[in-house]
Amino acid sequence: MIEGSLRDAPLSDVFQIVVSGQKSGILTVVRNQSRARIYFDMGRLQYAHLSPGVHLGEIMVRMDLLTTQEVQEILARQQQENAGTPLGLMAIDFGLIDQDDLRQAVRAQIVEVLTEILLWRSGNFSFAERSGAASQVPTEHSLDAMMLLMEVIQKLDSWQDSTVNPNVIFEKSGDPTKFTLPKGGWEVLGYVDNKRSAASVAAEIDLPERQVYNILFELRERGLVTESLYQVDDPLVLVISPSSAMQRLMQLALRRARLRVDVTSDVQEGMRLLLEHHPQAIVVEDLGGEGWEFVKELRKLPGQGHIPVLVLGEEQDSGGLFSRFRRPKAEVLGRPFREIDFQQIVTRMVGRKSLS
Repeated sequence: MIEGSLRDAPLSDVFQIVVSGQKSGILTVVRNQSRARIYFDMGRLQYAHLSPGVHLGEIMVRMDLLTTQEVQEILARQQQENAGTPLGLMAIDFGLIDQDDLRQAVRAQIVEVLTEILLWRSGNFSFAERSGAASQVPTEHSLDAMMLLMEVIQKLDSWQDSTVNPNVIFEKSGDPTKFTLPKGGWEVLGYVDNKRSAASVAAEIDLPERQVYNILFELRERGLVTESLYQVDDPLVLVISPSSAMQRLMQLALRRARLRVDVTSDVQEGMRLLLEHHPQAIVVEDLGGEGWEFVKELRKLPGQGHIPVLVLGEEQDSGGLFSRFRRPKAEVLGRPFREIDFQQIVTRMVGRKSLS
């Protein structure tokens, strides 16, 4: 067992120990409520997971390997039939992706997790060795751990404090053909439309969110984008779901629809966020009637009787707890849902007529 504090030992040192010793096991890094788990096989990287944080299903949607609906269908099958089988392997079994697709998606997820945790200046880590059969990972491939780590460190060093406010809206200015744009610059520039916030642009692109903000910063420094004169706060939507995968899928879809998002897994926390942040709409996933119970309690609160709510349930949901009673006022959408259907309902709930 290797363990310690990030204040005393940087993650690069821990990686060096694991790689040089060709160890197999799981490196766990914890800071406050966040927990990252990094899987090694003979000193090579296999997988990385961050909770709360990026999910493999979200990555594959962003890479256009799977649709939002397909990820939900796999998650449902995973829960009902194959609880121990990783989502990526199930996607291969269903013929939706191949091994190379999965390798690229897993690499993207590892990069995003490392990008986040390498910025942590406090927290604790521990490395526990494991047998080859102790835990499944979603791919048979492995990656050079130190090479990937140094790649992320170099990016972070080059980014420094060059970032932008995620809620700022940009518009194009200047001639981009006169400059050599940073990697991903043309793609980012293509989504700058004087309507989308930086966060909404990042949701459309298969790059780490922090990297998109860095690209926007560089484009602004070169005079190719400027902050719009008409900064409008995007409507805020509160998402309540016990599933971290569903949280990330819905957050991605709503950001693409130019909406801000608060997410939580707990209905009590959801009630607190509602009263503190005053969202324009709420999306709550119903499991065992808990979602409808939340709506029922919400409607009792002074001044909250008319806030739009969308309840997500099973496709053939009979109503659960409220099947024999009159349900509280709310929109209903069955799972699995198409991203466009979800977006259209929520944008209408917050008073937007279309996604254009």
